[in-house]
Amino acid sequence: MTAVADITVPSEEDVSLNHQLQLVTSSEVPKLLRAEVYVSGPPPGVPRFWKLLKGHNAGLHTDRWLLPHQQSTSYGMLMVRNTDQESAADG
Repeated sequence: MTAVADITVPSEEDVSLNHQLQLVTSSEVPKLLRAEVYVSGPPPGVPRFWKLLKGHNAGLHTDRWLLPHQQSTSYGMLMVRNTDQESAADG
């Protein structure tokens, strides 16, 4: 356990800030909900789509989402995302 506590990860937003890793039980890890989203038309790209979505929905926490699968074509974009419970309730 002490080996994990000694691991730090640099922040992408602030280079002077490091994140400290911590071991937790599985019951302490937030449960994510699976959502499949299809956007028709020319794909905007995932970062832009999430930014637009968050801009129109203040209760969404897109920084907590995971994207295990995405597929784009010239006709649209499919995203399978894992969403936090708070965003699912507010969105």
